[in-house]
Formats: sequence, structure tokens, C-alpha cells
Amino acid sequence: MIVYWLVTFIAFAKHSEKEREWMYRIQNGDTAAMKLLYNKYKNLLFGLIVSILKNREEAEDCLQEVFTQAWEKAGQFDESRGRVYTFLVTMARNKAIDRTRSRAFKDSEKEDHLVNNADFSITLEGEFNNPHEDLELSERAEMVRRALNQLSKKERKVLYVAYFNGMSQSEISEKLDIPLGTVKYRMRQGMIKLRDMLVPDNK
Repeated sequence: MIVYWLVTFIAFAKHSEKEREWMYRIQNGDTAAMKLLYNKYKNLLFGLIVSILKNREEAEDCLQEVFTQAWEKAGQFDESRGRVYTFLVTMARNKAIDRTRSRAFKDSEKEDHLVNNADFSITLEGEFNNPHEDLELSERAEMVRRALNQLSKKERKVLYVAYFNGMSQSEISEKLDIPLGTVKYRMRQGMIKLRDMLVPDNK
């Protein structure tokens, strides 16, 4: 759900200096920095990917593709255009949406691999899980849920469709059978409200 994306955005909004250093080291072929980046973001990105694909096996494959791409395209990272978090999340989201649209993914969907869409705590097992970070993320998730409940159902709907279905505003207008101007207004208002409630320093 969009909750996961918003929670992780808040969690990393003000802690990107270390990640930027890693990215520049990766651009110079530093595998140790790549391992640090992977350990830092693997659980967060996996949660995002699985919430889009709703298929754990596909999500695990997709996650590996994302980090392979991050290694190969590290040189494209430009801190003036956004945070490392944004760079990775955009890559993960695009990879996951591409898979949902591929014939191979549609043909391989199996009921026994479906993941509950309401599960926001899915993580990859490993020695680098941090219980303190998990607790903080859980607390932030509750804060985001409360904020989302203050949006109208119509605002939540367009935000969800836009982010997880990868649809343009024009496509959302057609899918939901509402005017394009209405789609733009609902998305803008929804994001402004969330930003003001969750990132007060931006006011």
C-alpha cells in the first residue's frame, strides 16, 4: 500500500549524507559500499516491491535486479536531482511495474504465492535486520495511517492507483471515469495534506 512508501520516505528524508557517500564510492567500483547500500535498503525496497507484485518469489527476483541495476547505473545518480532513497525507490517501482505488465509475470501468478496487501512488515530474512529500525518504522507506519485516514477516500484512491499501478494522470482519468482536472486536483491536494501532516518542516 501507499502507506509503506510514505513511511519509508519519512524514515530516510533527513538521513542521506552517508548514502550519498556510498553512491559515489559505488561509481568508482567499491563493492564494500554496494554491500552497505544493499544492507541498508533491501528490506525497505522488498516491502515496496512485494506490495506491487503481491508475489514473494517474483519480488525476490525483482529486488536482485534492482540492486544489479543500481550497481550498473550508479553513475546516473545526481544528488542535485534527489536523494539516494528516491533514486532506488524509483528504480524499484519501475522494475516492479514492468513485471506486472509482462506476459511472463501474468502467466506465472500463483495463488499460493500471493501476499496479503495489508501486510506492511514483510522483510527478507538476514543477519542485518535491525530491531530498533523495525520498531521505528512500525511507529512511523501508525503515524502515516492516521494521516491517510484524514484524506478523503477519493484522494487516497488516485494516489494509490498512480503509485502502484504506474498510471499517468490521463490513464487514471480514463480508468476511474473522472475528468483529468479532477484527478490532478485530488492528487495535488492529497500530497499537500500528507506532506504538511508528516513533514512539518516543509511548511
